[in-house]
Amino acid sequence: MKKFLLPIALFAAFGLAACGDDPLDSACEQADKAKTCDLSKAEVCSDEETEEVYYTYNGKKYTDVNKLIDDLCPDATIDDRVIIHKQLSAQGKRLLDRIRVNAIRAI
Repeated sequence: MKKFLLPIALFAAFGLAACGDDPLDSACEQADKAKTCDLSKAEVCSDEETEEVYYTYNGKKYTDVNKLIDDLCPDATIDDRVIIHKQLSAQGKRLLDRIRVNAIRAI
């Protein structure tokens, strides 16, 4: 019975969230600090409707994390870029997971 009710509850939660009076289009948080580059100037965001993770820096939206790294940390080595990419991707995944959990809790 629980396996049957879970999809219905999720559908209802997302339906109610979509019909709210003041829905948020996205959620953003400041990027975590990195040893090799000051990522605190950027934000990690997630579009709640499409569940797409993107980044903002100096008022510009980045969907490609590599372009963000080019602008934010132009002197980063290849190894640093790999670490920064992994860090930003992991933070985006955590943000998206929190949004999903909050949507389920709203039921």
